[in-house]
Amino acid sequence: MTALVADWRAKVAGALKWPRDSGPARVVQALPLGPGSRLLVVEFGGRQLLIGQARTGLVRLGETEMQL
Repeated sequence: MTALVADWRAKVAGALKWPRDSGPARVVQALPLGPGSRLLVVEFGGRQLLIGQARTGLVRLGETEMQL
């Protein structure tokens, strides 16, 4: 029984992992501000976005062209 539970937990944990570098958007940096809130720098479409994340949602705070 314990082996079945361990196998199930491993499958669930693997399914819930967020692929970090797959797709057009990438989180460059995350700065925790407090419980349930943080600032994110996200690269997307040749731009860097500053995103505020809270329990109530996301807000775009700023945007800049990426330096090559």
